[in-house]
Amino acid sequence: MFSLKRMVFFLFVSIGTVSPVLAQEGEAKDFEPSGEVFGKIFTNFNTSLSGPDQQTAFEVRRAYLGYEYQISKEFSAEVKIDIGSPNDASQYSLLRRFGYFKTAMVQYTPFDFLQVTFGLQDATQFKLQDKFWKRRYINESLMGAYKYGSSADIGAKVAYLTDLVDVDFALFNGEGYSSLQNDNTFKAALGATFRPLDGLITRLYGDFSSKQVNQGTGSLFAGYRHDLFSIGGEYALHFNRSFQDDHNIDGFSILGDVKILPKTWVFGRFDKIESNIPDGETVPWNLSKDETAVTAGIEYIPIKAIKIAANYQDHYPAASNLDAVSAFYLNIEASF
Repeated sequence: MFSLKRMVFFLFVSIGTVSPVLAQEGEAKDFEPSGEVFGKIFTNFNTSLSGPDQQTAFEVRRAYLGYEYQISKEFSAEVKIDIGSPNDASQYSLLRRFGYFKTAMVQYTPFDFLQVTFGLQDATQFKLQDKFWKRRYINESLMGAYKYGSSADIGAKVAYLTDLVDVDFALFNGEGYSSLQNDNTFKAALGATFRPLDGLITRLYGDFSSKQVNQGTGSLFAGYRHDLFSIGGEYALHFNRSFQDDHNIDGFSILGDVKILPKTWVFGRFDKIESNIPDGETVPWNLSKDETAVTAGIEYIPIKAIKIAANYQDHYPAASNLDAVSAFYLNIEASF
């Protein structure tokens, strides 16, 4: 029987068994604390090609500003502010801008193979997929784009790191970074990342939250990256969404890119998302949001801190009474 109390006990026992004395043995006497400011800006120009609400506009989708500080060889801290909307699903979200914490965490690294993180931090659900996709400034990877869970949450995480395998266990509040209320429901998440060959990476992930109705996610990702190309695929299932019994969604994503010039890439991605038909119903419960989506374009990276992508995005709904939505985008990411 699943027990969150056992999960909490395991997490803090794991932290407590790390000896501070051993951690300090190799500390250099001349260590000097240091920190740096960092930031990112996602902006774009877009024009609709089809769909009910056509527009042509300049947008700033997101801006991140943060500071990370290495307190000692073992301890570090990070604070990051997200300037954006906490509810991107709303049609009015782009009209509002709020500054709120995306991360506010302390990390303890007593050994190279062990990390313990506490506070508001990046969640483990699709961080690897976003990193492999490399184009978060255009759109999120599958589970982020279709709201399988939040990209950050408050809680504690323990990660065991090696060259071939990483294993991470986390206990999160479960509400995401824009809704940090206290309750008695937590999300337990377990993931394992494998790197069996040079360039090949795979990840298995699962999470579980318990109320009167249990909710959870399971996913499998595999990707291969070469200097000249990459290809990856992901399948993800989310059951009892919003703690509603027999309300499931599942989807898959295929993505890749090819380097055609020293600083230029051609990329593409195909997503498909669908919901089940609950007992007693005749249509999928989330039919209005079920769809297939295509993103394709060309990316130019003149310097490391700047990315520019001209791309076409098409969303084709599963419901026959809804119109397809397509648009042309010119996206830019600036980082420092």
